[in-house]
Amino acid sequence: MSTNPYLELQEQLRRLETPPASPPLTVQVNGLQQWFQQTLLSPESNRPQSEQSLLVELHKQLRLLATDAAFLQSAKTPQTQQQRQQQIGDRLNTLQRYCQHLLKPEDNT
Repeated sequence: MSTNPYLELQEQLRRLETPPASPPLTVQVNGLQQWFQQTLLSPESNRPQSEQSLLVELHKQLRLLATDAAFLQSAKTPQTQQQRQQQIGDRLNTLQRYCQHLLKPEDNT
């Protein structure tokens, strides 16, 4: 595990891009959400407003990712499954961009 929580988050997101069959994606995403809340959303942290704003966005996107994973799990047709997988991929890309911005804010003007 990395000492930088944003690097660890980025690594966990990469693992979700090609998740193993077990445990189900919904369980993996829920675990990531729990880790995120415990590690990065601690109320006692003193973060700059810009960083705090990105954390709020990350939290929102993680909740939406959990919803996408649940919809994928309940999808019946291959077409719907493909659409859900695309949505999950797009969401993971968004989350990765947020992580990148937190890791190197000077590169993202």
